[in-house]
Amino acid sequence: MQEERPALDATISGEIGGLGGDVTLDDLFGDDWMAAHTDSGSIAEFIESCDYEVEDQESFESIPDHEWDDHVAVHSEFDDWRSMLSAAVESYVSVARPATPEGGAEGPSAEASE
Repeated sequence: MQEERPALDATISGEIGGLGGDVTLDDLFGDDWMAAHTDSGSIAEFIESCDYEVEDQESFESIPDHEWDDHVAVHSEFDDWRSMLSAAVESYVSVARPATPEGGAEGPSAEASE
């Protein structure tokens, strides 16, 4: 009998879409996004439905790639994890950094260093 797992608090660190900082799996895979693209209502539920005990980043990363890809293919509209992650990042970036009016890019301009 499997005990209830603690809440998953895995984090993907690094620059995502040029945003920088740490982005959690919950940030990337919001409940609405998960419901639209998988058979789970949250990323935690999706991960908990695999055959591995996942409690943190390290245990998540220890899942063999081919087995995780198989899980993704069976329980989502994606063929593998890379495709699912790419789609989530694209969605996250489009929400976090909406287009500026008239297609112009706003923000700090790069200054030439001399």
